[in-house]
Amino acid sequence: MKIRASVEQDKNPIRKVHLNAFDQPEGEAVSQLAIDLLEDKTALPVVSLVAEQNNHIIGHILFSSVDIEGAEGVSAYILAPLAVTKLSQKNGTGTQLINKGLEILKQQGAEIVLVYGDPDYYMRTGFKAGHSLKPPYKLQYPDEAWMAQELVAGILSKTQGTVRCALSLSSPEYW
Repeated sequence: MKIRASVEQDKNPIRKVHLNAFDQPEGEAVSQLAIDLLEDKTALPVVSLVAEQNNHIIGHILFSSVDIEGAEGVSAYILAPLAVTKLSQKNGTGTQLINKGLEILKQQGAEIVLVYGDPDYYMRTGFKAGHSLKPPYKLQYPDEAWMAQELVAGILSKTQGTVRCALSLSSPEYW
């Protein structure tokens, strides 16, 4: 398997990965979110990676920049969305995409990465709940699903505020 930055020509395969990974209607919403974020100027800068196997895209992850009201100047990103095709799930592809993305973000000077998802899954790659960053909307799932990871030691303990995402992700339906 090869992980690389996505390019413009990957948009249709990226959409198909998200459609395949999730049941409907979630698959349609998540696949549209992925494409919208790739085209959303308010999401910049982004890190968008694909996992390829036998020249087919089997996974995609996107990290978009966020602002933290009350912590201006802190470089933060949110991981959303992440998908791996059903036939390729449970073999570490998602974990590899997360780890590669975190490595790139750290090299680029990012300090915090956030995610809203399954705690059992994301905690395996270092995300933790119990921080002082508020989500942009009231959460549909328990607070444990709103997690963060610090890429600079100690930054979470001294950062608090409300996260503001790209316009594409700023709809209450995603929260």
